[in-house]
Amino acid sequence: MAEQKIEKDRKIYEDVFDTLTIRTLQTLIAKKKIDRILGIIKSGKEAQVFRALTPEKKLVVVKIYLIETSSFQNMADYIKGDYRFKNVGKNKRRLVYLWCAKEFRNLKKAHNAKISVPNPIAFFNNALVMEYIGNQKEAAPLLADIKPKDPKKMFSTILKDMKKLYFDAGLVHADLSQYNILVKDEKPIMIDMGQSVILKHPMAEKFLERDVKNIVNYFNKQGLNLDHNKILKQFEKKL
Repeated sequence: MAEQKIEKDRKIYEDVFDTLTIRTLQTLIAKKKIDRILGIIKSGKEAQVFRALTPEKKLVVVKIYLIETSSFQNMADYIKGDYRFKNVGKNKRRLVYLWCAKEFRNLKKAHNAKISVPNPIAFFNNALVMEYIGNQKEAAPLLADIKPKDPKKMFSTILKDMKKLYFDAGLVHADLSQYNILVKDEKPIMIDMGQSVILKHPMAEKFLERDVKNIVNYFNKQGLNLDHNKILKQFEKKL
């Protein structure tokens, strides 16, 4: 098993750390945003997430978007209607760089609106540095991997942040579910906001409805009795 893990980790590092990504990380090191990469937290087709240390020995997260395996088609619905992507064309590297910048800006908007998200620290090319959520031993678990002690309170907190994201930050998460929420000390924290869209996006209403349905379905399985239509009406002021 140990040999398999080493081989898997080696494959992940080979896939992520191409020459341009290494140069990107070197730039972040030169800017004193990070000092070194420690180990992987999460491996996905679109991005890899690592724990890292700053020069002050503070734990942070480095999210590295993968150039080769990122799917332009999967990103298309979130890009159409966003003025930042008007002249992207089909240059995948440029698209991924813009996607990384978009997640940084979305996180910054959410954080400034006092929403529970990781505080974004810096970005460059396909690498995003942000606040680490967890303890010294491990990252905080996903909502999907735990059972909330108080589902009603947890849902209320998430809904409150969804409304603040919508009304105060002017964004829809667009991929919210139990798989994109961390839980630390029974507090939910939204993550993965690269796909989040502005309210003027032509799909914003559809994405909001999907987010609400995902969260309602999850908490109904935890014993609540929620109606997604009634929840959705709470967002009608700007729809």
